[in-house]
Amino acid sequence: MAPSTTEKVLTSTDGKKIYAKAVGDSSKPSIIFIHGLTLSAAVWDDIFTDNRLLDKFYLVAYDMRGHGRSAKPLDLAGHSSSLYADDFAAVCKAFGLSKPILLGWSLGATVAADVCTHLGKDAISGVVYVTALPYIGPIMNEVGTSTVLGFLPGLFTTEDLALSRETKLLFLDSLFNDPESVPVSLKWQWLGSAVLQAPEVSQLVLSREQDPAKLFEAGEKGLPLLIINGSNDKQVKGDAVVSAMKAKFVKTTAETIEGGSHALFVDNRDEFIKVLIKWAITLQNA
Repeated sequence: MAPSTTEKVLTSTDGKKIYAKAVGDSSKPSIIFIHGLTLSAAVWDDIFTDNRLLDKFYLVAYDMRGHGRSAKPLDLAGHSSSLYADDFAAVCKAFGLSKPILLGWSLGATVAADVCTHLGKDAISGVVYVTALPYIGPIMNEVGTSTVLGFLPGLFTTEDLALSRETKLLFLDSLFNDPESVPVSLKWQWLGSAVLQAPEVSQLVLSREQDPAKLFEAGEKGLPLLIINGSNDKQVKGDAVVSAMKAKFVKTTAETIEGGSHALFVDNRDEFIKVLIKWAITLQNA
């Protein structure tokens, strides 16, 4: 029997609509999966069919504001840290989640800072950074590769349509080890999400203000953190992420998947799932 899937369009505190979905048994411990820049919750579609995860967890995902099927505010006020936390809280309330694990891939990992700042560390039971940008600010230049930083002008341009299109294609290819081997249906689905995000919104979601102080405080008080990196990541310097976060989180587990790409949950799915399940079960039993 196929697992139960529920889709909802939620209303956040500012009246903006947030798309969310959940798969599996709601009585099980929950993990909220948050996607990366320009993409959507659709990146988790294959992961949400994996029985190894569904046997143990209730899987939830949503489109961050500015992305996919959620609202895309065109002003900085619409991308305040408190609103990102409110969106997360709305998802938890809609699906009846209590202290879920927050799993953020790439840009999605920044939501942990919003949650800790405005909801408190007790809103979640742990954090998983998957080839992650820990928070928005100067650290972006420390953990971002020259490849991903080089994409920013093309992602932000509102005048050069050819550059914008080419950059989104190159950005997508850089997620994978061998983009030519990725099923075209998956690439086109992800590209469709990227096209939905206007350049103005791309710039807003990468320039919104975040204060990591409460994130660091949560880490110092024992909020567990799992960092999953890939040795072939073309966008994020995994070692730099580990170095920055181990100094702040007293309970840090760092795993590097050999040969792992930025989208290692696609290219290295089995290894990713094994690492995630092992850590999450240990967290439950702690």
